[in-house]
Amino acid sequence: MEFDFLTNPIKLENLKIANDILHISGSSLNKLIFVYSKPKVGSTCLVSSIRIFASSVFNVIHIHDEDMLQVLSKITEVTVNEIILYNRYIGKDVYVIDVYRSPIERKMSTFFEKIDSYHFNNTCEQINKYDIKRVIHRFNKLFPHLANGDHFMDTYPIQIPDVFDYHNKYLLVEHHGIKYIKLRLKDSSEWGNILTNLFQHKIQIIKDYETIGKPIKDLYLKFKETYQIPSHYLKELVNNCKYLNYYYSLEEKEEYLKIWEDKMDNSSEIASFTVEEYKLYEIISLENCHLDTIQLSHYFDEGCLCQACQTKRTMVMHKLLEGNEINLNEKIVHEEAKNEFIKHKIHVFKKLQTIRKENIVNHGFTKFTKLNHGTYNKTGSTKLNMKIL
Repeated sequence: MEFDFLTNPIKLENLKIANDILHISGSSLNKLIFVYSKPKVGSTCLVSSIRIFASSVFNVIHIHDEDMLQVLSKITEVTVNEIILYNRYIGKDVYVIDVYRSPIERKMSTFFEKIDSYHFNNTCEQINKYDIKRVIHRFNKLFPHLANGDHFMDTYPIQIPDVFDYHNKYLLVEHHGIKYIKLRLKDSSEWGNILTNLFQHKIQIIKDYETIGKPIKDLYLKFKETYQIPSHYLKELVNNCKYLNYYYSLEEKEEYLKIWEDKMDNSSEIASFTVEEYKLYEIISLENCHLDTIQLSHYFDEGCLCQACQTKRTMVMHKLLEGNEINLNEKIVHEEAKNEFIKHKIHVFKKLQTIRKENIVNHGFTKFTKLNHGTYNKTGSTKLNMKIL
């Protein structure tokens, strides 16, 4: 059933096209990682971390669902799982990674991700002026409908183990030669060691820079400090959230619930939107939406493999390995990296010209001089390679 596309020429052709669009076909790398997860679980910093430390080994594809495939890549005739299976079928060494994030925090992050364009149809600057009670009220009305589901458990075509591996803090399930990996955001400090052991290649996890600098961040911090979860929502999670009960041990769950019990609102029961009301809310919000809710550029490392991006990536990697902090100005974005690369080339070229003139004035002749990215030839002229792939 899973490999039905093998007997469907049209499906096979669409999968080949999908590989072309996702730049899988043009890659010389045989190792392929799909970070195929729900949004707002820490997957963005995971993708950037792998790209910084292992772009020479792994081709990394980040995808949330078929909607993201359609909006960003115009791929409509195949599913994400079919693309994954197809790449194993053509001989790729395929890994698929999913992340679990605790439910309340994930709901909060998901809500604030679209608070301007979707939930209030207003600018972040104006929403920052809202009474925090207004924002909390809207969040509570939406609470049961936000950020539900789990790819590893519900979407991947695998049989999950009966119990999560709380000791090693990850799961690895191999199916049709594809290695499906489940991580937990609460263990992000261990991800580097986990992935280094699994991939046999050094991986170090960078900070999650996605929310830094967003106009709404102050309101978000205020919301997290102020919010008290209605008691019936917390009880519902304890009793009926299969994901929380699977991915957290009894001790971990008790510890997590204790945090929220200390911030619980027992005053009254909130009447959330019904399923029908929420569907209407979605329709109206989408019609009013004034911004594209799928971000095109939010990675610390966008994954470009040109000479300029590779040069900057190497610098960032060495800085991290030496234990130094990095900042948003060091993001590996092609246009920025290209401009920095060209400026550096010009700087070196001018420095070489200065040295050449000094040699002529002081010695009456030139000598061999070599600096990064520029060389003298015997006559003292300079060569500057400005080619950027």
